[in-house]
Amino acid sequence: MKTHSIRKQLVYGAASAMIAVAAVTSLSGCSSSPGTAGASGTPAPTVSMDASWADGYNNLADLKAHSAIAVQGSFTRVIAQSSIKTIPVTDFEFTVETVLNDPGHLVSSGAKLTVRQTGGTVEGVLHQTADDPLFKISENAVLFLKQPEPGLFYVAGGPTGRFEVVNGKVTPLAPDGVKFTGSPADFVAAVKDS
Repeated sequence: MKTHSIRKQLVYGAASAMIAVAAVTSLSGCSSSPGTAGASGTPAPTVSMDASWADGYNNLADLKAHSAIAVQGSFTRVIAQSSIKTIPVTDFEFTVETVLNDPGHLVSSGAKLTVRQTGGTVEGVLHQTADDPLFKISENAVLFLKQPEPGLFYVAGGPTGRFEVVNGKVTPLAPDGVKFTGSPADFVAAVKDS
């Protein structure tokens, strides 16, 4: 009788361990880049981070004045993910299609830039700021960028320096940022006139 009870405990223990392993495996995901689905096709679990932006812009003139460059293009790949202290960051490759503003002559059409963004995948969990979600590969955007060191850029003003280009329309990511909706050509003209 005692042997039967021990066997029963071992079976229940093994079953519990298999369920726990299956649960951890399904939560960990197998994402190779931020925002991608795991092996099962489900999105990686997400942790939303709050940020307080040091700068925010609600007009094109200020945004342009506080940026090294303004470019339109698309994200082509994740270059690297790392952490600054305990905060995850992701470096994306951004391919420039159109240069909207470049007073320092830093880039040209076709250039591949490294754009760093706060957030990334850590141990299968996606970390991103609530109002500035991680860039997606093939996402088309207009970005106003600062250059803290040669070869590295980040978006000026967080989400206020980022515009989505979808179905031939440019729209701001941040609801409290620059007010604009129109074609990319209209946006280029607005930037030049600001």
